[in-house]
Amino acid sequence: MEYRTRMKYVVYIALIVLTACGTPAERAAEHALREGVKTYRTQHFEQAAATYAQASFDPRVAYNLGNTLYRQALWDTAMATYGQAIASTPVGREQAPAFHDLGNCWMQLASRADTLEKQAGDQLSTIKIDGDDIGRKVRLFVVRDSLRTTQRDLVHLIDSALVQGSEAYKNALRRSPTDEDSRHNLALAQGMIAARVKKAADDQAKEKEKDKDKNKGLSERAKLIMQKADELVEQYLFKEALTVMNDGLRSDPTLKQHQEYMHKLDVVTKAAEAK
Repeated sequence: MEYRTRMKYVVYIALIVLTACGTPAERAAEHALREGVKTYRTQHFEQAAATYAQASFDPRVAYNLGNTLYRQALWDTAMATYGQAIASTPVGREQAPAFHDLGNCWMQLASRADTLEKQAGDQLSTIKIDGDDIGRKVRLFVVRDSLRTTQRDLVHLIDSALVQGSEAYKNALRRSPTDEDSRHNLALAQGMIAARVKKAADDQAKEKEKDKDKNKGLSERAKLIMQKADELVEQYLFKEALTVMNDGLRSDPTLKQHQEYMHKLDVVTKAAEAK
């Protein structure tokens, strides 16, 4: 399942033309809308972006500029531009397209980070620290630690980006409740978040299985707590799941073996609250 892009609004708003008797700023905006859409349609996105940038103070132009930047995979810049369009547009249905495409930017960032995280993992799997060459071992230790740090940072970026994308789609739906594209993408983002949280728990369990001497297992009470947390995650109630785990840990130390699961929930919860 793939998330749905839109960007059809660019054509619509470019056809809203004011009369020539407007202010210089209004005429500049309408010129940018009229000329920019011509090059956008022919996929000359750099040229379209240059045209839109001349009047990006207009929320319609800012939105179109965001679309051209998105098409060039300049997602960080596109997000800032969509934010500008949202901030300068009266609260209401008109903000929905920018929020939708802002969510798409976050999804793209998550996808790119996911690819890079897998590449880092593949590189880690090839590092074998053996032999008698001390200098080589030291270099490999440094490379390994650097890759692990990079991998952790990318995992955090993926989790945060998915949460931010989910929040953007929610904002789009608050302004346009019948938007099925935003609803589809929200469900996709939430499903990916839930899958990642569960995968973290599974990965943690596999790691613990490798060292049974240190893994005393969960108590029956702890198993029920984990089941309750999983049920909450399936409902996208990540903060509530974290509360259940934290409360359980205070009375049942066997839950310590699932601290990675709790850390993942904590990351997702804090990212949502930061938004």
